[in-house]
Amino acid sequence: MRVGVDYTDREDFSALVPRAQQSLGLGAGGVDGSVDGAPSIRRILGGLASIAQGIDELRNAEGGGHGRPRSPRLGVRHARLAFNGARTWCEIALETLSDPAAPWRSRPS
Repeated sequence: MRVGVDYTDREDFSALVPRAQQSLGLGAGGVDGSVDGAPSIRRILGGLASIAQGIDELRNAEGGGHGRPRSPRLGVRHARLAFNGARTWCEIALETLSDPAAPWRSRPS
């Protein structure tokens, strides 16, 4: 499934998250003001972008990626926090991508 957004493998994660949310209509501007609870939904969607950014920062600071040998220093409680935040972001993105009534489907190509 394609939503019409091009990207390269050199783009920064912190720029990709908001682009992904915007392309799916999951940015604050994608919430119709007539929807019940629109201001709250906008805040939640903004919070999801912040969660993704925080997870990226945590991975960069604490992760063993890019060949860096690291012993795990993150406690179980914080690891679960990061995991559950990532899961929530992925769930709404995937549900929106597959939703036949999702906002991104009604935009002109």
